[in-house]
Amino acid sequence: MRMIQFNVPFPKDKSLHVQEDKLQEFYPYFHKHEEYQFMWIVRGTGTLFVADSFHPFQENDIFLLGSNQPHVFKSDTDMLAPHGVECVSVFFHIKGMLSHLSHMPELEGLIEFVQRNSNGFKVPEGYKGRVKRRIMLMKKSSMLERLISFLFLLKELSAVSDELKPLSASGLQDKDDGMLRIHEICRYVKSNFKRNITLEEAASHASLTPQAFCRYFKKHTGLTFVSYINELRIQEACRLITSERYESIGLVAYNSGFNSITNFNRVFRTVTGFSPKEYHGRYKSNVH
Repeated sequence: MRMIQFNVPFPKDKSLHVQEDKLQEFYPYFHKHEEYQFMWIVRGTGTLFVADSFHPFQENDIFLLGSNQPHVFKSDTDMLAPHGVECVSVFFHIKGMLSHLSHMPELEGLIEFVQRNSNGFKVPEGYKGRVKRRIMLMKKSSMLERLISFLFLLKELSAVSDELKPLSASGLQDKDDGMLRIHEICRYVKSNFKRNITLEEAASHASLTPQAFCRYFKKHTGLTFVSYINELRIQEACRLITSERYESIGLVAYNSGFNSITNFNRVFRTVTGFSPKEYHGRYKSNVH
C-alpha cells in the first residue's frame, strides 16, 4: 500500500489536540504523522494495519500510535455500522510544545515512558475504562485541566508498562535517543533471526551476562528477547505469506527461522491472533 505523510490540523496555541470524528468510514489511506495519537474506537469494527502487522479492533478499543508509525484503520466490509463510525483521538508531539516537560525531573519518567512505546500499543482490557474516562475529561476540559488529565493518563499507563505489547516490531532500533548499544543489538538480531540465534550468543555480542542482557533488552525495547525474535520471524512470515512467491506454510515457517510447524502455528496465532491460513485470507480481503 502507498503511504501518505499526513498533516494533523494541530492548533498552534495548544500542546494537545482532542479530535472527535463521526464519519461514514475511517480515514481510508495508509498514512503516518509526526504526532503520537491515542485512538478510542467509539463505534465501528475492523482491522488496524500498523507497518507489517495487523490487529482486529472493536468498539471501545483504545490504541496508542507512535510518531511517524504507518497505519490505517479499515472497517469490516461485512459489518459496516449503520450510522457510520465514531472515534476520539488525542494528538500530542513530545518534540513540540510538550518537549519542555522533559526538563522537569518530576515528569521525566512519563516522557521516557512515551519514548519507550514509540511502536504503539493497545490499552489492556482491564484499563480501558479509566483511559476512556481520562479522554472524556480531556474532551470537555479547559486547556490546563486537559494537560493535567493527559499527565494522569500517562501515569496510569506507565504503571502497567509490563503489560503493554508493541503493535509492531518495525523500527525498534530507530529510536532517536542516542542508545547506540541497543541499536547495535537490534541490528545484530535482525540480521540473524532466521537462524537459531540464542540468548547467550546475543548477550555475548552485547558484552553482557544473559541475566543483565535480558533486563537491558526489556528496558529499552519493551519486549523480551524471545518476544522480539518471534515478532521479527512472524513479520517475515507475514511478508512471505502475502508475497507472490507464497507456496506452503512449511516453507514459510522454515524461511522465517522456525524449525517446527507446530511451534510456528502457535507463535503466529499468539502474535497476530490468526492462523497463517486465516491471515492470508484476511489480508487478501482487506488489502486487495
